Amino acid sequence: MAEGLLTRLLRFALSETRVDRIYAFDTVGTLIEHVILDQGTAPVPDVSEYMRGLIQRANQTGQLILSNNTFIDPNQAPNTNTSIQNLRIYVVLPVQGYGVLFLDQPIGSGIVPRPTIDKLFALCQRAALATTPDTLTDAQVEEMYSGT
Repeated sequence: MAEGLLTRLLRFALSETRVDRIYAFDTVGTLIEHVILDQGTAPVPDVSEYMRGLIQRANQTGQLILSNNTFIDPNQAPNTNTSIQNLRIYVVLPVQGYGVLFLDQPIGSGIVPRPTIDKLFALCQRAALATTPDTLTDAQVEEMYSGT
C-alpha cells in the first residue's frame, strides 16, 4: 500500500529537514498526506498547477527536482515576480512506483542542505526497491538513510 510507505518517508523527511510544508502524492498525483508546520502560511494544502506539473514530471522521470515558486520565462516576469519573503524552494523526491514527496520551504527560513537532499533521494530509491517496502519500519527507514 503506497500510503504506508509514503507516510513513513514523509515523517522521516520532516524530522530530518523541518521544512515548513511537506506533502506525499501517489503516482496519479492524489494527495496522500501532508504536514504544515507554520499554520500561518497556509492552513490547508495549496497545490498550484505549477506544483502539479513538478509532481507529474517527478513521477514520470524518477528524477529529483529542485525548483521554486516562480517561473523562469522572462515573458512572464511582470506576472510572476515575487518578493524574496514570498520565495519558496521546492524539492520533489520520487519514490518509484509509489509517488513523490514534495518539500516546500520559504527561502527566508533556510534551505535544506544539498547533502541532505541527496541522502533523502537515495533513501526514497532504496525504500521503493526494498523486498517489502510497505512493511518497512521506522528503524529500517533510519538504517537505510544512515547507510547512504
